[in-house]
Amino acid sequence: MRTLALTSLGGALELFDFVIFVYFVPTLAQVFFPPALPGWLAELQTFTVFAVGYFARPVGGVLVAHFGDRIGRKRTFNFTLTLMALATLAMGFLPTYTDWGLAAPLLLSLLRLVQGIAVGGEVSGGYLFGAEHVADARRGSAMGFIACGMTFGVLLGVLVAMLIHMMVPEADILGFGWRIAFAIGGGLGLACVFLRKSLDETPVFRALKAEDRLARDLPIRTVMRHHGRGVVVSVLAFWPFIAHFAVLSLMGPTLLQTLYHTPPVTALFAGCLATAGLIMAAPISGLMFDRLGQAHALALVAPLAFMCDLACFLLAPGHPDLRVPLMGLAGFGGGLFGAASVIMIRSFPPPVAYSGVSLSLNLVSGIIAGVTPMVISAALPVLPSAPLWYLAAACAAASGLARWLRGRVSAG
Repeated sequence: MRTLALTSLGGALELFDFVIFVYFVPTLAQVFFPPALPGWLAELQTFTVFAVGYFARPVGGVLVAHFGDRIGRKRTFNFTLTLMALATLAMGFLPTYTDWGLAAPLLLSLLRLVQGIAVGGEVSGGYLFGAEHVADARRGSAMGFIACGMTFGVLLGVLVAMLIHMMVPEADILGFGWRIAFAIGGGLGLACVFLRKSLDETPVFRALKAEDRLARDLPIRTVMRHHGRGVVVSVLAFWPFIAHFAVLSLMGPTLLQTLYHTPPVTALFAGCLATAGLIMAAPISGLMFDRLGQAHALALVAPLAFMCDLACFLLAPGHPDLRVPLMGLAGFGGGLFGAASVIMIRSFPPPVAYSGVSLSLNLVSGIIAGVTPMVISAALPVLPSAPLWYLAAACAAASGLARWLRGRVSAG
């Protein structure tokens, strides 16, 4: 539990550092771009800087995972947290456009790139590090615990942003208030690096090293050549959880305002409640995957999650007073997929597990999650129910995967 707690804490702080940026986009747009620039254009450029981190995740994940398979999980795992903490702390001390001109947004983009590389290796490393410290029969619970902890980092980011906006006058937020959030994230990250030093290397990697079974070829090459099916299975297993997170937690407040004209404060609270639902359900998901087995658990979770989604998006238009709790319910349903990452862990042999998990996870969390808001936003004018259809597709993919997994068990 101590190992899982420190693993989750580090992952939570990394995701806090990664997402805190988006909650200060209007402020950063004014601080890092020319004052004469139209507000919408400055914000668009700031969102582009934010997206740089997402596009860097798959590349960073593959690069970091290479060393995780070659030199050890712990050393690589600690490196990503250190890198993220330093990059976030540096953001808090960056000069503004007024001070350095064009160099300011360029430095911001560079640090955002570093953040993307770091989180690309950290999240996959967190799941693998936790899984390799527990027996296979309890890995579902470990994955649910880690999913719960990491998602809490996103909720923490929202709460810190809200507190800063509540306690610091708007004029001071432009002056120094935005720096507080980055300083908090970087400082807590460095403190967690110190705490993580007491963790041991995973028993699985120690055994690989002792038996001289470390990957001899490039790990990612081995994954691409021999474990393509494992990548596909892993993407299908992890997509439903990330789909619910992207639609409900990240896009939820915007969707409520766009579709139902919900007041901004109420919409933000609904997004927080959806994230809290994901957090609360993840440990329950872990118990289900351990007790029922991954195929049967996935087969049960998929329709349950879809029924929660259906209730949310069908009842919300006609029941304004239920929109907030319905978002929480849908988040809880999505959180039941929290331990599905155990399928991803079991899809690759230990010598290339870090590379396989990292590639799969970052395809979902980086590429798929990165384009989800754009796809849904583009579809909304002609298909207002696009969010529901998207979540339905993710649940259907989970059901299909569950059927395939049960077929493999029966054949075996």
